[in-house]
Amino acid sequence: MTTLGMPPTPDATVSAVRHSPVVSVGASDTLWDAWQLMFVSGLRHLAVLDEAGNCIGLLSDRAILTEIPLTEERLTTRLVTNIMAVPGCISDDTTTHEAAVLMARHSVEALPVVDADGQLTGLITAIDLVDWVARH
Repeated sequence: MTTLGMPPTPDATVSAVRHSPVVSVGASDTLWDAWQLMFVSGLRHLAVLDEAGNCIGLLSDRAILTEIPLTEERLTTRLVTNIMAVPGCISDDTTTHEAAVLMARHSVEALPVVDADGQLTGLITAIDLVDWVARH
């Protein structure tokens, strides 16, 4: 039988867990462009930026996979903004507990992390949270 230690404190901040740099895509980019970027980078989540470079959402591979039929023709006619999730962006001082609650509330597996000016600084995923909990 394994004895587990005390759980990590829920008031730890996202800054200890998030990762960077983050790959992003423009809201007006096509799903084909986003899919190719995911394929090349090996990532499952892309932060979505508006024309001013502000983070406005999140695109997941699962969202793209729901665009059936998954053909080049279909993906080149649909834009990222049509299917991106808008769970909100969080800051480095958001607690890990708050991040987990937001992910659960919006049924997303990642959240963009932004600075005070709304500029993208990182990404926190459910895997990041699980890994952090496992290490503490």
